[in-house]
Amino acid sequence: MAKLAIVGTGLIGTSLALALRQSQLRNLELVGTDYDHSARGGAQKRGAFHKIENRLSSAVRDADIVVLATPVMAMRELMETLGPNLPEGCVVTDVGSSKKVVLEWADEFLPKGVDFVGGHPMAGKETQGPESADALLFHDRAYCIVPSPRARQHAVSEITTLAESIGARPFFIGVDEHDSFVAAASHLPFLLSVALVGCTSKSANWEDIAQVASSGYVDASRLASGDTIMHRDICVSNPGPIVAWIDAFIRELHKVRQLLDNGDGPNEEEVHRVFEQAFVARAALMSGAMNPLSRHLGTHSEIPSFAESMGEMFVGRRAIQAQKKFFKDSDDRSRRKN
Repeated sequence: MAKLAIVGTGLIGTSLALALRQSQLRNLELVGTDYDHSARGGAQKRGAFHKIENRLSSAVRDADIVVLATPVMAMRELMETLGPNLPEGCVVTDVGSSKKVVLEWADEFLPKGVDFVGGHPMAGKETQGPESADALLFHDRAYCIVPSPRARQHAVSEITTLAESIGARPFFIGVDEHDSFVAAASHLPFLLSVALVGCTSKSANWEDIAQVASSGYVDASRLASGDTIMHRDICVSNPGPIVAWIDAFIRELHKVRQLLDNGDGPNEEEVHRVFEQAFVARAALMSGAMNPLSRHLGTHSEIPSFAESMGEMFVGRRAIQAQKKFFKDSDDRSRRKN
């Protein structure tokens, strides 16, 4: 029986365990651990794991796959501690929102006989802890897969299998692209939410403003209720891309400001065009026209080899095609650099 250990039994770690228990994967032992006693107890009450271990070394002993589901800034020390306890051939992955620093730590602290494949499910809630865990949290969500330079193909396939088994869509991406794109699509939104709450709540009229804050304000400020430690760790581990997108947003907002305050009064036609462009862009997103897997795979499919056909029983055709394209593109980039 394969053993999968999840370090961190909060919202994501426990949701992952619940999703795996409801998946088609068989002969899989799920073991969880967390430094927080209440998090371990909460996960145990949810019935997410076959076993909860108090000690980290016991949880990862003889594990085939280890998932790090902790805040990003805790992973450096965690990898350093884990390294000597990991069995040869083990695959380590994570679910963190920043990838460059995590891959650097993996290369520094994990043994050479261990493969690291970065992972990032694009899913979450503003409520935290194992009590909020949901087996359907990852359903039809992109699951970013960012292999380390020395990760072997079988290790990438195992994490792809994990992603597909919980109903997610594997999305193969390079580390720099990941940190930039996620800064735009995930980190910037929660910072805008935080800034909205910050600028309005600091007003001398906040008590009166709060009386008229309705669904629009509640929707736009929702992300400010997220895990404060997670938000902190994201910002300090991925500052460059986040700052770049903050600057881009400021420029966009300044354009609107100029349209509204240009000396001659607002230009009705230009202001309307801003809203039309945003409306069309979001409609395309919500309709599925921007599906990243479609963009990665294209419209033509290659005939798989016998080994790939067997692999499809576990991984799935689309994911294998995406893997092939990712590694081909990586090889092409390497050749161009050399």
